[in-house]
Amino acid sequence: MENILKTLMKERNTYRLSGSEANKLTRECLQKALVCLMDEKDFEKISITELVKTSGVSRQSFYRNYRSKEDILVDMWKNIYQKVSEMVEDFKYQENICQWYNDLFALIRENGNTIKLLVQAKLNRKDGKGVLPVLHEIFPTENLEERYRLVAYEGALNAVVNEWIAQGMKDDTAYMANLCNGFFGEYHLKLLKNNTGEKED
Repeated sequence: MENILKTLMKERNTYRLSGSEANKLTRECLQKALVCLMDEKDFEKISITELVKTSGVSRQSFYRNYRSKEDILVDMWKNIYQKVSEMVEDFKYQENICQWYNDLFALIRENGNTIKLLVQAKLNRKDGKGVLPVLHEIFPTENLEERYRLVAYEGALNAVVNEWIAQGMKDDTAYMANLCNGFFGEYHLKLLKNNTGEKED
């Protein structure tokens, strides 16, 4: 079986890479290798030797990009977390908050296998965050009561997302979007408007 690095380079018709491109490809190969190996065994039982063999990168390249296999998971989590964070701060959703929830659940489903593995390895909780970014760090609050309200919303939405993941993401994204829009939509819209300086009618 061909290693991941050779497969990706063939698929992309890539044979020479700059230093930054090579590091990016190395990280991608190692992440894919870790996902493959975690389908077969527990995270704790995966060795660096297995990772470099499956990925096709050298041990030296591994240590040039990561200090440990835990760092690979953290990197994977940051990538997903960054995408969700960008969505949270995208003001185009002021026109349609339900679409924001739909896109959120679609993004989570798209990265579902990775998220499940991260949850399984319990590394997504290392910094105390759930799938969603820390909303009370993104949206300013005027007083303590508003801060607690925002923290409550953050916790409730994370709980819904985590339960959906735990249930195997069986319910479709439109159903989940409508559900969350009914629960939280008006409040989320208020957050966006307040963050752009708009006043509510």
